[in-house]
Formats: sequence, structure tokens, C-alpha cells
Amino acid sequence: MDSDPGTIIAPRQLNSARRVLIRLLILCSLLVAVGWLVHDDQGRPIVRAIVEDYSKQRGIRLVGERWPAIFEAAKQEDLDPSLVAGIMWSESRGVSGRVSSVGALGLMQLVLTAASDAAERLGLEAPDHDTLLHDDALNLALGCNHLAWLRDSTPEWNAEALLVAYNTGRGRLLEWSQEAGSYQLWVASQEVRHAAGRPMSPALIYARETLRVRNAFREQFAGD
Repeated sequence: MDSDPGTIIAPRQLNSARRVLIRLLILCSLLVAVGWLVHDDQGRPIVRAIVEDYSKQRGIRLVGERWPAIFEAAKQEDLDPSLVAGIMWSESRGVSGRVSSVGALGLMQLVLTAASDAAERLGLEAPDHDTLLHDDALNLALGCNHLAWLRDSTPEWNAEALLVAYNTGRGRLLEWSQEAGSYQLWVASQEVRHAAGRPMSPALIYARETLRVRNAFREQFAGD
């Protein structure tokens, strides 16, 4: 049976293709290496900056698509919907089914104990792991109730303090504030650390980033 000569690839052609592929791989490796060595104006490696910025913008889009649900859930607890949207962005980037390294679940990244307490306040059955993880509407409602509880239980806290408490826990923030003398003094101590080149509390960084995103959602949905 005659073979089709057009389907035969000569060894010389294969070697040439391999050389081109190897050169492309080397070039890509060099670009990635340079991307980790060169930093942006925030001090992040370029590769990391590209990935993080893409994730942030994608998260804003995904959370924005949930705005009607966020607006209604926030209204039930007399909350700023833009703040709730900012929390969802910080916690899950608007992606369902997220599980954190400490076991926080879903869009609003709730642990089961906080979710169960919120469910009890709302007169609902305590959710199990899978329900809290996959029922987005319930997760959002419980997250809003938890935030409202933080607000009502410590009315002297501003939005930044509420977000720190949401991230790290109310008890822990109260402990830090008492040790420093007040929440404001604790924040001042963190800013001194930052000025000295030492890292601030991740919870405070989280709160301030969330507030920046809250402002972005306020501008995006200003007419709602």
C-alpha cells in the first residue's frame, strides 16, 4: 500500500521544530524570571502584580454581577451594600464554593460557629458545612447578619474596625484594643510598625483594602 508522502515529517524537520520549541521555552523562562526580579511601583514582582491585578478586576466584575442580591441582603440588616460587596470581594472574589485555610466557607467566608449564631438570630436552622458552602443566598444573608451583629454589639467601632473584627474576630480585636488602650491607639501602633519597615496587622491591611473596594462599588452603583 502506497503511503502519502505529504504526511511524512523528515527527521531534519523534527529537529528544527524541537529547536524552536526549546528556544520558546527558554524565552518564556527568561521572561518569567525577569518578571520576578523587576518590581512595580508597589514593590511587587511584575509577575505577581499581573496575576493579582487580574484577580482583583475579575473579582470586582463577579461581585458586581451579584449586586441585586447583595443590595437586598444588606437592606435587611440596614447595611451599606457597597461595604457588603467589598467584603465579598475581599473574602471570595465573588466565587462560590471557596474554602479558606482556616475553614471559612462560601461567598462571605463564614466559619460554622459564626454562621450558626447568625442563623439562630434569624430564626433559621443552623447550616451544615455543605449548605453554608454552596447556598450562596444563605451564606450572604448570614454574612450580613454577622456584620450587623458586630456593628450593634460594638457601636463605637467605625467601618474600618468592623472590617478588622470581621476578618480576625471580635474577641481578638477587643483584646488588641485593650492592650493598646483603644482601637485608635492600636491602629497608631500598627502605623508606627509600618513606618519602621515592619509589617502591619494583616487584618488592618484587609480592612483598608476592603474600604477602597467599597468606594469603587459606591461609584459603580451610585444610582441604586
